[in-house]
Amino acid sequence: MVELMIVSDQVMLQVICDALASRSICFRVENSGMQALMPLPGVMDARILVDEDDLAAAEKILDDLELNG
Repeated sequence: MVELMIVSDQVMLQVICDALASRSICFRVENSGMQALMPLPGVMDARILVDEDDLAAAEKILDDLELNG
């Protein structure tokens, strides 16, 4: 698995997870529980990881959502 994005906003995290799941992208979220308990940006941010084979498709989804800087 490779890192797709680091997210500090729980709402944005849910939007991205829903978009990935709706397109059957294999992904995992790390630190989401800690980020919910300690919402300190930059300290306990959630990391979205995707399967290496799905990285291009996941980046396309972020582009479609205008979240991929």
